[in-house]
Amino acid sequence: MKKYGLLLISIVLLSPLAVTAKEKPEWRSWPLGDRLIGTVGYYKPTLDTKAVVSDSDGNLGALISFEETLGLSDNKGTAIAAIAWRISKRNSLTMNYFKLSRDATQNSEVGIFITNPMPPPESIEVKVTLPITAAFDIESIDLSYAFSIIFTEKMNLAVGIGLALQELTFGLQASDDCTIPACSDFGAPRTVSSTVPLPTINFLFQYAINDKWIIDTNIGYLDVELELEQSENLGGRIINLTAGIRWKTWDHFGFNLAYKLFDVEIDYAKRNLRAAAEYKYKGFMLGMQGFY
Repeated sequence: MKKYGLLLISIVLLSPLAVTAKEKPEWRSWPLGDRLIGTVGYYKPTLDTKAVVSDSDGNLGALISFEETLGLSDNKGTAIAAIAWRISKRNSLTMNYFKLSRDATQNSEVGIFITNPMPPPESIEVKVTLPITAAFDIESIDLSYAFSIIFTEKMNLAVGIGLALQELTFGLQASDDCTIPACSDFGAPRTVSSTVPLPTINFLFQYAINDKWIIDTNIGYLDVELELEQSENLGGRIINLTAGIRWKTWDHFGFNLAYKLFDVEIDYAKRNLRAAAEYKYKGFMLGMQGFY
């Protein structure tokens, strides 16, 4: 995941060098006419992660909240980076990157099945409280292309497509402090990692209040229902929102404040098996920007 991010950053940074020898077009002098904008900031989102899975008979289990049930932090900050490259007057590319890691240990009730050796043999479920260590990591590269329908000295209205590559890693392990013999079945760490491509249709609006202050908004949305094969279906809804303002303090340096929301709901069904997950992160980002 990291090597793809470095490659994309290199392409975006080096590509504008090929046009430096040409005379600047008129739109380059507009408040919205920067060829390249690089952003480095601090993102402090509130997180909400839930999942539910059915058994083989289709009966849904309990809804698990990663924050409430497993004790993961619901408010953790991380660094975030972004690059916006205006290829031409009406075409632009944007990339955002961040990585957020969370882990916690929480006492949780689990069921342990014990076989009674005395006749008649039977299996008994015993509820015990164990210290469970859980981790949930998100690494995200968000790529988007936009075409400007209207691009003037004061306003930019664009539509485009986006693709959020989300690498999700979830780990679960019983703590070594567990002294019950039957806990050995729970002691081995269980980790699941998957890279999920999440496409969106984007709408972008920018407005220059003056040469120094600019409003930025971007909304990405997609609602899909896919039939993968017979008796196998995948549905989901994605909302990707950014709204903020930037202050171009000097010609090549400034600051920005933005509110970012990413909300995903996924439903999967295959025969009697059903699974659903929802994760949401939202919060403010404060960043520094360089303009070219």
